Amino acid sequence: MARRFVAPLTESEQQTLTSTYHHGEKRALCRRAHAILLSDQGHTIDQISEVLQVRRDAVSRWLKQWEASGLDGLIDKPRSGRMPILDEHDHQRLQELVPEQPHQIRSLQARLQEETGKTVSTVTLRRALKKNRHSFKRIRHSLKARRNETDFRNTQGLLKALHQGEDRDEHELYYFDESGFSQSSSVPYAWSPIDKPCEVTAYSHSRRLNVLGFLSRAGKLVYHTTTDLVTTETVIEAFDQFVAKKDPDTFAIVVLDNASMHRSKAFRRKIVEWMSHRVHLVYLSAYSPELNLIEILWRQMKYAWLPLSAYLSFDRLCNAVYRLLGGYGADHAINFE
Repeated sequence: MARRFVAPLTESEQQTLTSTYHHGEKRALCRRAHAILLSDQGHTIDQISEVLQVRRDAVSRWLKQWEASGLDGLIDKPRSGRMPILDEHDHQRLQELVPEQPHQIRSLQARLQEETGKTVSTVTLRRALKKNRHSFKRIRHSLKARRNETDFRNTQGLLKALHQGEDRDEHELYYFDESGFSQSSSVPYAWSPIDKPCEVTAYSHSRRLNVLGFLSRAGKLVYHTTTDLVTTETVIEAFDQFVAKKDPDTFAIVVLDNASMHRSKAFRRKIVEWMSHRVHLVYLSAYSPELNLIEILWRQMKYAWLPLSAYLSFDRLCNAVYRLLGGYGADHAINFE
């Protein structure tokens, strides 16, 4: 059987096909342009079929289309099909309805049907929402609505200046916060076979290991732990230990939130004493947890670093938490840049 190739390409045709192959918007068109170029280079239809992983008759059809109509022959023509159920106006109305009931797709379905008279399945509705750049995900808790944006921006500016001072070795900067670890804590998402999901024992009650930490962007972590309830006295004890461990010649700034324990009379009475040891406190603006960088550490520990085996017993959990805390900066670290 005689081998078939396209007619030799002109320089202009080669440039056009090469540009289409490298920069074409649609993958199918790029592949067809590639096929014509390969044929021009002397590759047989069978060889092109093997390179592009397509059927032989598809390659043959592309060569015929090229010979008949040039590049226009390689471009997909508009295809006939059923008219879409939802028109542009329906999509716009759907976007307006979503904020009213974002968690109830059947309510959206009923409302849209009531207004337009069109029967739309939930599958079609989900497809329309995805097309309009919506996704179905867990609703987030947020304190943004309760905070003062001016105070928030001012605090952001202050923290930026403190970071710059830290980079110039003018002071050390630490972020302070408390967090608790228990067997009933939220466990991370995990990959598992479809018919065998990962499981851990559910505990209605569990002891709690509370960690009070001071974290710097430079990789330093000072922490205090207790299995008792965290009170103002517990926080004061953690700060006293931090002051005792700090280099007495170093000026340290500690950023903390506005929890009641951090604003109590007993705590405020200690501030002057800590300042005499070159430790200065800076409070974040209210309802701004995202500005406290140590929150990132707590999330990483709970959702990424702790092994699932840690939840088998409280002792295992405590040992795993202690290993993570003790190994921070060596075994695990966070790049705040």
